Amino acid sequence: MLPGGRVDVCSLEADMAFFEARLSLAGDAPGTLYQLAQIKTYQTLGVLLGDTLNTLRPQSQADAAKRPAEPVNV
Repeated sequence: MLPGGRVDVCSLEADMAFFEARLSLAGDAPGTLYQLAQIKTYQTLGVLLGDTLNTLRPQSQADAAKRPAEPVNV
């Protein structure tokens, strides 16, 4: 959060990327209770940050959904 109670969208997106990376490193089968707790924590934080991001930018997402997809050059 920025001073004055404002939320920095770029920072939230970076946090989301961090949580997703941690989850991918944790794998599908945690070996310990600590790893299981870590996975649950990162999943919960990811959901909460996603909800916050959706609240901060609902208009830009609606606009993006209306635009046709750009072709991918391979």
